[in-house]
Amino acid sequence: MQIRRYNTIPGMQYGTPKEIWGFRTKPRRGAPHVLAENFIGNNADLLGTARVRLRRVRQIESLGAHHVIFQQRMHGLPIQRAYLTVHMGKEGSIYLIKNRVVPRDFLAPAAEFAIDTSTARKRALNSVAARSKSVRIVASEQLWFPVRSILRPAYRVRIEKRKPRGDWVVFVDGETGRILRKFDNLSEAVFARIFDPNPVIALGSARRLLNNGKFLVPPNSAYVSVRLRALRNTGSLDGRRVSTSLTSRRVDLKRDDLKDGSNFASDNPRFEEVMTYFHIDRAIGYLESLGFRGTRAIFREPLEINANGTDEDNSWYSPHDRSITFGTGGVNDAEDAEIILHEFGHAIQDAICPGFGQSPEAAAMGEGFGDYFSASFFAEKKPRRYQTSIGTWDGVGMTQFDPPCVRRVDLKLTYESFDHGETADEHDNGQIWSATLWEVRRAVGRDVADRIILESHFQLDGFTTFARGARAIIDADRNLYRGRNAESLRRVFRRRGIGPVE
Repeated sequence: MQIRRYNTIPGMQYGTPKEIWGFRTKPRRGAPHVLAENFIGNNADLLGTARVRLRRVRQIESLGAHHVIFQQRMHGLPIQRAYLTVHMGKEGSIYLIKNRVVPRDFLAPAAEFAIDTSTARKRALNSVAARSKSVRIVASEQLWFPVRSILRPAYRVRIEKRKPRGDWVVFVDGETGRILRKFDNLSEAVFARIFDPNPVIALGSARRLLNNGKFLVPPNSAYVSVRLRALRNTGSLDGRRVSTSLTSRRVDLKRDDLKDGSNFASDNPRFEEVMTYFHIDRAIGYLESLGFRGTRAIFREPLEINANGTDEDNSWYSPHDRSITFGTGGVNDAEDAEIILHEFGHAIQDAICPGFGQSPEAAAMGEGFGDYFSASFFAEKKPRRYQTSIGTWDGVGMTQFDPPCVRRVDLKLTYESFDHGETADEHDNGQIWSATLWEVRRAVGRDVADRIILESHFQLDGFTTFARGARAIIDADRNLYRGRNAESLRRVFRRRGIGPVE
């Protein structure tokens, strides 16, 4: 059961993969936990599980699979979030591993416990609500808490708060008494109705969304329920990655029921604010999953959003304010997540390369990258007919393309068609670059394409060109994958007339 060919999402701290997928072992008979344990043993070098202690804590059976969960322990105590989960089909074929095990080389504790449980509980209580009668400690336990790649002794203290209602989890350093982390489970568990990415995709067409050229409020079947994550305890949509602070008449999380289908449909002026928060927060989380996190994070502060900042049929990213503004003309732009992530593409480029887009080719690359990022992100959520279309709700009334949309990323354009005139439109020119990036994606796969395209921006400048962008993508492939995709990339750029690339 040793796997040879697979895809990974790399971990940031230990050099071992955080997720392994894209494989499926041969079916085997046996108890799921035994198959899982054998798989872990046979792939210990890859997983970093050699000579570490794992305890099976749970086994779940879903409709089509078994899921076996192991918890890592050291010196008799659990390591926070150090889980390994093995997922297998009912026939015993393993197809997915999620891995947060701390390898043996990183298991030396940074310190010993120096404060007792009573002191830790007092520190935790004071950090939540000092001298309050509305709180009580529910439970506490000792564990090891990873700080980067170092294990700290710690206490996990759970505190119940009645006014205002809260369910706090506080981690106290077992040596110093310092608060390592705390969060309110209740304040983070916020659910809302949104479009993902938009009602055209959800319904399969625009037939139920238009009547004699007028836009209709989408039916309930166009919405999905999602959890809004990484929120801070402010009562508004302010999070670790995103803040809608620039938006007028903001959502009040204590008052507004974001799940109420009768009161919180897309015609509610606060709906767009929830859309922008969810989709940009999730997109930044995706960047982090590709490895752009910690010291490599593209965004170090929450990205500020104005969900309805203009009545024009236009949206934009402002490099000066480092914020995104969405317009409400026609279909509200923030009702279409394909448009949201296009604008977010500009924010990515400016965060990596400040001042990006100051020459005609660089401006076109900015528009093309935004379209590509949006198309790539949502492709697996969309029927094949719509996968290469951008803005299928925002552009529902447009007739230039079939299906109707704002732009496409699969046009048969080459650099020869680039309009160098003074009145040239960077969106039109950008379709050359988006089609090139989409062809890169088709050649090397989504994960590799997204990673090398993002990585390439770190060596670009505000006045870059298509040729320099192509060379940067090839350089990124050399740096990340030892150039294994170089010839495929060269063929793409040659077909598009972009070069020289060597």
